[in-house]
Amino acid sequence: MDITSIDLNLLPVLDALLRQRSVTLASRELDMSQSAVSTALGRLRGALGDQLFVRTGHGMLPTPRASQLAEPVAAILDKVRDEVLSTRGFVPSESERAFTLGLSDVGSYVLWPHIVAAVSKQAPTVRLRLRVMSQPLIANALESAEVDVALGAYPDLPDTLYQRRLFERKYVAMVRSGHPLTGKRLSLQAFARCPQAVVRLASGIQDRIDEALAAQGLRREQVLEMPSYLMLPPLLDAGDHLAVIPGQLADAFARHGHFKMLKLPLELPASVIRMHWHKRFHEDDGNVWLRCVISSTFA
Repeated sequence: MDITSIDLNLLPVLDALLRQRSVTLASRELDMSQSAVSTALGRLRGALGDQLFVRTGHGMLPTPRASQLAEPVAAILDKVRDEVLSTRGFVPSESERAFTLGLSDVGSYVLWPHIVAAVSKQAPTVRLRLRVMSQPLIANALESAEVDVALGAYPDLPDTLYQRRLFERKYVAMVRSGHPLTGKRLSLQAFARCPQAVVRLASGIQDRIDEALAAQGLRREQVLEMPSYLMLPPLLDAGDHLAVIPGQLADAFARHGHFKMLKLPLELPASVIRMHWHKRFHEDDGNVWLRCVISSTFA
């Protein structure tokens, strides 16, 4: 039998009749008229090709076919009530749901430990996964649910994504302890002369530095290009290079090594760290909870 040929609204009627063994009692339970219940029973008999119930001196008794249907029909209705119609929301302390966060390498180093600690405090059985992602991959990953939430300074993501501003990050110059520039006011000329390790990312901050120097007739004389901020500490520690990096990352590096931060001799715009998510999950209870945890941690 094709499932589309039967009205699934008849299943609650069958369930009530199987339990009550009475059209009158079933109609009261369902808040239907007796004639409506009788009509529904007639339709069930036609659809299933069985009498289903027989009137006896002891009331309506189910046929073997009806008795066989009692347990699966009750299970189907329970599943619909519990999993389709239930309004019970996401319960962090009980959930074992897995969430995937998309972050840059800097976000993985600076933000990820705080997120893990905050989530674990409220939801010890929730599982977290980390994906290190570049800006071009984020929009599709959010739409396809490969990633639940993305965090970072991503200025060119599409407007179709929801976003929330978390905080600004300012840039500083970082050198090793004992560097010739430590303890001195960094001039623009000294900045340009100093060997530099440069990481060019989506923020475009290194291009802004080049433009600001060019406006003063200067350029960085020795530049070593690197693909990731996380590769900087061993290089800086081993020589006299300087690197312009986000302040929060410099703080984190300084906690794990002997580095000094210097105030830059030029004004740079702060990068804005935002949280991004797709409209498909804007009202999802779990996603809403995760966003609230992140917001309260960093905003």
